[in-house]
Amino acid sequence: MMGLIYTGLFVAVTLLILVVAFWGKGAEKFPRLKTVYRDKYLDETATLDDDLKRGKITSEEYEATKVELAQDLLAVAHEDRQLSGMTKLIVLLFAGIIVMFSAVYFWGTGYQEEAKKLDKHRALAMPYVQKWLAGTSIEALQQGANIMDLNPPLELQDNLLGTLAALNLMSSRDHHTDPKELNLLGKIYLSMDQLPLAEKTYLDLYRLDPNNDNTYYTLLNIQLARNDYKLNDRLEALFDQFVMNNPKNESLMLYYATVLFENQKLDKALHYFSTLADLYPEGSENRKLITNMINGLTGQAPVADADKETVTDALKTEAIAVQIDLSGVDLASLPKEAILFLFVRNQEVGPPLAAKRIPISAIKAFPIALTVTEKDLLMPGTSLTGQDSLSISAKISLNGDPITSKGDIEADNIVVEDISVPIVIDLHNIVE
Repeated sequence: MMGLIYTGLFVAVTLLILVVAFWGKGAEKFPRLKTVYRDKYLDETATLDDDLKRGKITSEEYEATKVELAQDLLAVAHEDRQLSGMTKLIVLLFAGIIVMFSAVYFWGTGYQEEAKKLDKHRALAMPYVQKWLAGTSIEALQQGANIMDLNPPLELQDNLLGTLAALNLMSSRDHHTDPKELNLLGKIYLSMDQLPLAEKTYLDLYRLDPNNDNTYYTLLNIQLARNDYKLNDRLEALFDQFVMNNPKNESLMLYYATVLFENQKLDKALHYFSTLADLYPEGSENRKLITNMINGLTGQAPVADADKETVTDALKTEAIAVQIDLSGVDLASLPKEAILFLFVRNQEVGPPLAAKRIPISAIKAFPIALTVTEKDLLMPGTSLTGQDSLSISAKISLNGDPITSKGDIEADNIVVEDISVPIVIDLHNIVE
């Protein structure tokens, strides 16, 4: 509806400009060419008379120049052709037809159905978005991983497309300086996996408040995701500084340690895992879990668990059966220091959710059967069940180093659809 109103106003204003130009009070007051040349003739002949009196020019030069000026004036001395009323009316009519045709053509072909749908949804969502933002604090908007976690009004839950369009329009009008709008926009872009747009949004938020840890942490994670979860020198330095500024943040410490582990920076990952373990009280479940994980990565015996009954119950209900085979390679030909690594992630890329480390010297033959359980989890409070997507990968490191090198044997990444069904993994890709 608003589009039709704007189009009508455009046509009306265009025609009004033409009417004023043809019939307005100032329409006949534009300077004419003959008037310009007449004024020029009078000014220059006056100058010639003065030059002749002062002796600057001769009589012959005076007469010749005056003749030239007179000829120029005669060349434009004919009467101006005035547009008749009928001519003006015809021009106005044709101009109106062209403008109207352009407007109709736009609505018929240029204004696609998708654009009409978007405008309609945006108009419906706009008042609800404005009311919701006005009654919601910035702290509340920073919670949750996506817009649905924030419990938006039902009208917006059923119109996410219009919500996004309305927020984009509002943020543009405010020159991207409203933190509420930017927080909500960032969450929507993240839920849509639009990382470049999410990064731009959180960069705008960071410029507004460089000291906001929530914004900074989200921005770091977006940039890490855009880099395929690979740490470069810049990202590693930024994470190091952020962890130093938040030394008691357990979630941050755990996340960064797993990112380091995934990026094959084992020594540094173990340092942060150890620091994390020290944050928990002696004898606590979280501390034992982290310590067992560290011991597993370094090949040491696990710490005794006093509550074995609890672990046993967990293993009965939460486990992934895995069978690993080795194709085309003789087990006996592998060096004794080789290690079999198994990783379980809650997405196809990124830090592992659970991991196993088995020396090749402890394996008598392939295929082997393994069970990934709660004991193998790297993150306190996480679970193998209830994940949106699990994936499993495995490799044999010939030198025992988690860092992949030439000659290592890898398996294709496998997406787990049902953890109750055994997973078969084939080690067959030799790293070139």
